Amino acid sequence: HSHAEAASSCADPTCTDPTHSHSHAEATCSDPACDDPTHDHSHDNRQETTAAARFGIRTFVYSRRKPFDAAKLAATISSLPFTSTLPASLNGYTGADEAAAAKSGDSPFASLVRSKGFVWLSDEPEVAFYWSHAGKRLDLSEMGRWWASIERERWPSLHEDAILEDFDGPNGDRRQELVFIGTALQEAEISAALDACLVEA
Repeated sequence: HSHAEAASSCADPTCTDPTHSHSHAEATCSDPACDDPTHDHSHDNRQETTAAARFGIRTFVYSRRKPFDAAKLAATISSLPFTSTLPASLNGYTGADEAAAAKSGDSPFASLVRSKGFVWLSDEPEVAFYWSHAGKRLDLSEMGRWWASIERERWPSLHEDAILEDFDGPNGDRRQELVFIGTALQEAEISAALDACLVEA
């Protein structure tokens, strides 16, 4: 009863026909007692039970190729419902203290659990800053220099291709790249708040 040309695998457990495979690798095996090694028993197709489904936790990446205005960013960070530590270059901007006094639990950032990534400031184009937030604490610190500000001959030769993958246009690898993780994320509102800090063209 050869069915070598059949579209589906043979499901007859008593079949010994050697002209076709008895693997059911393409089938979804739902038998918990099955120990057939010819197919995968992973549950990739089962109902999602990840943190996203169970707790409403999700992520999004804020990515822009324009620098932040330092004063605007300082004021925005100071208004967030977090305790924040800023680099010396951002301290003392007019308006930051007033923004800090206006901290509100209604902030679209309030539901964040974690956020991290790279920050580019207009008045320090050579410096790559690192944004690190967890719980109720946010730290913005100097991480190093953008590769675009370093002479090409000083780049590690083994990593040139990887470095260039982050380049885009005349500003090279300078960018805003922040990953936000939280519950009931207000992506549009968070993005709008950060967009308002960008240097106007």
